[in-house]
Amino acid sequence: MTELLYYADPLLREFTTTIASIDPDRLVVTLAATAFYPEGGGQPADLGTVADTPVVDVQKSQNGAILHRLESPLPATIKPGDTVHGQVDWPHRHEYMQQHTGQHVLSGALMRAANAPTVSVHQGSDVTTIEVDRERLSDADLQAVDDLANSIIAENRAIRTRWIDDSELSTVSLRRPTDRTGRIRLVEIEDFDLVACGGVHLPRTGLLNLVQLVSVERIRGRLRLGYKIGDRALADYREKHRAITAVADLFSARPDQAPERVAATIDELKEKNGVLRRRAERIATMILATIPESDEPETLLLKQEDQEVFRAIAEGATDDSSRRLVLGNVGSERIDWAIIIGSDHDFPAEALRRELLTPFGAKGGGKPPLWRGVLSDTAATKAKEFLSAAVSVIAGAHR
Repeated sequence: MTELLYYADPLLREFTTTIASIDPDRLVVTLAATAFYPEGGGQPADLGTVADTPVVDVQKSQNGAILHRLESPLPATIKPGDTVHGQVDWPHRHEYMQQHTGQHVLSGALMRAANAPTVSVHQGSDVTTIEVDRERLSDADLQAVDDLANSIIAENRAIRTRWIDDSELSTVSLRRPTDRTGRIRLVEIEDFDLVACGGVHLPRTGLLNLVQLVSVERIRGRLRLGYKIGDRALADYREKHRAITAVADLFSARPDQAPERVAATIDELKEKNGVLRRRAERIATMILATIPESDEPETLLLKQEDQEVFRAIAEGATDDSSRRLVLGNVGSERIDWAIIIGSDHDFPAEALRRELLTPFGAKGGGKPPLWRGVLSDTAATKAKEFLSAAVSVIAGAHR
């Protein structure tokens, strides 16, 4: 049986032990003792090295053996019984010790401050999520949970573990019942939380630094809460502080004034865009009025016209069920095009794809009565060829 050093000393980073077995086909070794925590309880496996060979995964087998999967074979000179050095990837381990410990603190706070029992947990690479058996929680409840959790962190409470037999479960008050049998490992946050858990945790809550709610999602009639925990929360704060400060500087404002300034600017832009849109619609109406009525498809080639005007012409032309118009707008970097075919005529979609879009490499589409898109070749001759080909396709289609 492997000696579990990660339980005896969860802060252990390096250790010396002997090789118990080597499976060269699967690149798996077992050790007499290990500080490598195997994946379990929502906590990912440790990484690191054994005999300077990278460990890429650690799993617990059905018979209780700790299996260390290696990136490459051990040196041929190393045999079972030999002494080797193991080193845990400490940044990786510490990060997930923070996530797991922080989750216990938060689940305890969710129960105490919001009567929201934890249903499931996922310790992701960016956010730790906790699903709770509640359909909704008020902003005040969520803030109370954050405040309670961070107060437990600030008090630097001790975190202790102990083993009991399943016959002793009736003597302890667990936050979450367990169906485990035999010897059961308990994790206790001093005078705050007690659960059955096989994970590795920090020795004191103060090492968490901070927890912060960052997302709320409703799923399967429950809430999934996303949290930044520990160093992730500090990094998230720094990133958001830099972002909000940069935005505030653009408006020559304090960070707390930035949301108001941004909202005011958005309202101003909406108002100006409305003015521009109405102006474009008036211009489009005048341009469309200059196009004489005809039984044949018409073309209209614009030169670097404003996109709002181009869009207004295309959309305004759809009001006439008898109209057939091919519209182009030659800009400095691309050609915008639109094909308008009123409901009095067939819309030859397949012919347009086959004879127009494919040969010219044009991008776009739509549905009757309007197709529009972009032609990357900006040469005026190419635009004229494209429009001429479109007219030919349209003219060949009859109702």
